Parts: sequence; C-alpha cells; structure tokens
Amino acid sequence: MSNPIVDFFRNLGQQRVDSAVNSVNAKKMGAIAKAKTGAAKQFNNAVNAPVKAAKAAAGGAQKAAADKAKDKDGGDMGWFGKKKAEPVDEPAEEYGGSEKTVAINLNDINRSTFKPVVGWVVVLSGELRGRDFRLVDGKNTMGTAADCDVVLTDPYLSSKHSVIRHENGTFTVSDLDSTNGTFVNERRISRFDIIDNDKIRLGRTELKFKSLE
Repeated sequence: MSNPIVDFFRNLGQQRVDSAVNSVNAKKMGAIAKAKTGAAKQFNNAVNAPVKAAKAAAGGAQKAAADKAKDKDGGDMGWFGKKKAEPVDEPAEEYGGSEKTVAINLNDINRSTFKPVVGWVVVLSGELRGRDFRLVDGKNTMGTAADCDVVLTDPYLSSKHSVIRHENGTFTVSDLDSTNGTFVNERRISRFDIIDNDKIRLGRTELKFKSLE
C-alpha cells in the first residue's frame, strides 16, 4: 500500500525534473532558431548586396544624367520659366550592350553598285569555246587571274592580259604589257577602238565582241 505523502513528494520532484528538462529544451530550440535566423540573414545580405550595388549605381547614373540635363537647360528657372523635358528614347539593352535598328534602303545600295551591261564577248576557240562574258560600263579586265572580269584558261595569256573599257559610248581595248600581245582583227595593237563584231585574239584564244549600242 502506497504512502500518500511519499507519492506527493515523488510527483512534486518529477514535475520539477520535467520542468527543468523542458526549460533546457526550450532554450536549446531557441538557440537553434536564432542561429538559423542569423545564417539566413547573412545569406540574404550576401545575395542582395550585388543587386543593391547595381541599383545604387543605376540610380547614381540616372541622377547624374538628370543633373547634367538640368545644367544644360540653364538650371531651375521657376515654374513658368522651366523647360518641358524632352522625351528620351531608351536604347534596347541586350547582352549587356545597346543596339539600334538601322533602316537600309536596298534600292540605294543597288543603284550604287549596279553597272549596266553594255555588251559581251564570246569565246570562239579553246577550252571555253561558246562561253560568253558580259561587259559592263567602265573597265573589264581580261586574263587568267581569278579576279579578272573575263577569266580565260589559256597558257599563252598573262594574268592581266588586256582590258576593254566602255566610256561615253565608246569601246576601247588596251593591251596591259602582256607577253604575247593583243590582236584586233589579226592586227597587234596597244590601244584600239572596237566596234560590233570585231574579233579579239589573246594568246591563242579568239573572242568575238558584241555591242548593245
């Protein structure tokens, strides 16, 4: 049979022990929560610091621009004397830079680069027999070089052999100091005015000249 007095003091002691344990656990949980809060605050500060710095820099740049514009306009001249702020088009920002759209008129480009066809030469002999080359207003270089206007495959030709020029309605063929010379209608020339159906020989390649005029 239990003694009521003993039970009372036993329960009282157990309550005090439980209270002390709960107090210790509460302090422990509070310390953990405080530590977590401090860590989270430090993390947020570390993350937000660059953003705040960027905002501050942007704000400073905008303020400097506004002050510069104000100084340019003569400062604050009162309510009735203050100039109306002009609208500013902000440049589109992409990949950290400013890009502007520029309208290009293709017709203007074509006009500046286009040269009308004024005639052509037709190859009558050699590997390129039957091949025709267009001649444009101005200079038309003939030879074996890849950058010639009329590129011919003939080992007896120089890289820049001769040139046909069209100026003021006149066609002129000129030899460019070639090794084997330039011939018009079997006559060796240094410079000669050619007309429709004239035959030009460069090395062993014969061409027929045709004019559109």
